[in-house]
Amino acid sequence: MKAVTFALVAIALGAAAPAIASEQLAKDKQCMGCHAIDQDGAAPSFKKIAAGWKGKKGAESTLSITIRRGSRAAGGPHWGKATMPNDAERPEVSLAEARKLAKWVLAQ
Repeated sequence: MKAVTFALVAIALGAAAPAIASEQLAKDKQCMGCHAIDQDGAAPSFKKIAAGWKGKKGAESTLSITIRRGSRAAGGPHWGKATMPNDAERPEVSLAEARKLAKWVLAQ
């Protein structure tokens, strides 16, 4: 019985790890300076972004470009007049990091 409980806990922790890691990456890349998970601030919440892109073709790709190089590089602004600054105004984000963040945002 202990082995089954341990296995279930390990699976649950493994499933939560990517979400935690991506939230930490968003903090590390200063995304949380303008965005929050569930409240609008200087920028739309991640939940609002996910809802706005839900079911749209190319959402992950467009978000990855926006995350890496700013709104204008991805055909923005996407939320009214507000734009995400380009990569000269914030920490560098690699393509792998941008894809990870985009997947995390879309899963909110």
